[in-house]
Amino acid sequence: MSRVVLAVIFLMLASSPHVLAQKNRIQPGKRYAAGESIYAPLYGFAATIPEGWEGLLPRESEVFLLTSTTSTYGEVYVFGRDKVDLEVLKKNWGSGFELSESIKLIAIDATIEGDLLLSKVEAEGEYINKGYQQYAVAKCKLAGPCIISLMNAPVQYYEAVKNTTIDLMRNGTFEERVRTSPYSDFNWSEFLTNKVLMTFTSNQTGSKESFVHLCSDGSFYSDLKKKGIFKNQNGQYRGRNTGQWSVDGIGAQAEITLAFDDKKLPSIKAPLLIREDNVFSDGERYFVGQSDRCQ
Repeated sequence: MSRVVLAVIFLMLASSPHVLAQKNRIQPGKRYAAGESIYAPLYGFAATIPEGWEGLLPRESEVFLLTSTTSTYGEVYVFGRDKVDLEVLKKNWGSGFELSESIKLIAIDATIEGDLLLSKVEAEGEYINKGYQQYAVAKCKLAGPCIISLMNAPVQYYEAVKNTTIDLMRNGTFEERVRTSPYSDFNWSEFLTNKVLMTFTSNQTGSKESFVHLCSDGSFYSDLKKKGIFKNQNGQYRGRNTGQWSVDGIGAQAEITLAFDDKKLPSIKAPLLIREDNVFSDGERYFVGQSDRCQ
């Protein structure tokens, strides 16, 4: 199955998924190495990236993804959801989910072991790669939230990846939930360094992407197909430009400044807001990923 199909599958499994959020916020495009801790303050869940694996929040996604860094290929998708009873979740999984007119997801022989719900998962229908197998694990705190993981791996690696997924969930712990804003000490400068801001525009001829790369030496490179970098700028910023960038602010809101090398172009100051792991400026969504231009 493709990653897109798996993401849809997990939306069905989790019903109301939320991406994991750390004390040091998970950042789009940033990789988390084996041994690094992840923490979800909204759910109070803490875990460690397994040996031989790395974690990533892909660009344009709210799905936290674990991928194998060894020859044992596999993927694990991790979500959180609010309070749910394991017995209810088991019943829902066993009933199956219609993903489309031709694809259905079914949990096979789901079992409850302590605070874990474990089950092999099968996708039935057209265009299913039978060379891959799936397994799902849910861990729930008594009268509290749940964390759910779905693994996908080639048949020959199924047992190894399944065991890694089970160990990840079994060794994860529920701690005190943090109900204050997770962005109260959010460091925008650290977050944006060596990242790219992306926006998308669509019209009758298709969609276009605009990019602003923000490098660690303070320089930026922009390639704009829209009228301006941010929502309220005019068309003079269209095309490719370079300059210097800075950001001012700690917390959920900040202000970014772009000063252009082309002195005919006025500097830009624009507000930034992060909410539910999404970045906005004047209500417009911006995707943030690792820059492939910054050295």
